[in-house]
Amino acid sequence: MSSHNQRVVVVGQGYVGLPISMRAVAYGHRVLGLEVDPARAARLAAGDSYIEDISDDELGEALSTGHFEVATSLEGSQGFDVAVVTVPTPLREGTPDLSFIEDAAKQLAPYVAKGSTVILESTTYPGTTEELFAPLLEAGSGLVAGEDFYVGYSPERIDPGNPTWHLENTPKVVSGN
Repeated sequence: MSSHNQRVVVVGQGYVGLPISMRAVAYGHRVLGLEVDPARAARLAAGDSYIEDISDDELGEALSTGHFEVATSLEGSQGFDVAVVTVPTPLREGTPDLSFIEDAAKQLAPYVAKGSTVILESTTYPGTTEELFAPLLEAGSGLVAGEDFYVGYSPERIDPGNPTWHLENTPKVVSGN
């Protein structure tokens, strides 16, 4: 598998997902950006960024390459090489609400194929990837994580609007199997 021109799915086009999508396009990957809110998806498709760290020009350039597509569903994402899940995990009574992670895993699972990699990038507590995320991907795909496909976790490290530290220069930790 070539390191360039991979099919990448980024689930969530918020302050984490959109910058990841833009960076992947800049490296020559073909990106499907999933944004379930139709109004936000329409804005992105029109080149109108609602994310502080991504200018309309940068978004427009990505769209003009033909390598960035915005969608409100995962239809047509069969055969992806890498999927990155960047959905919100708002606090509910002091603990992260994992329902968005659960929904993303269930939606993505039917499209997971042998050799693909799925990375959870949403903020959550230790164990979420192995105890919740991977089992949902396995159940919906019929495949085995670590054998048929790969699962990783990399906590998001984006500080929106920070002029010094941004996606390109912030150190990241990645784990997986």
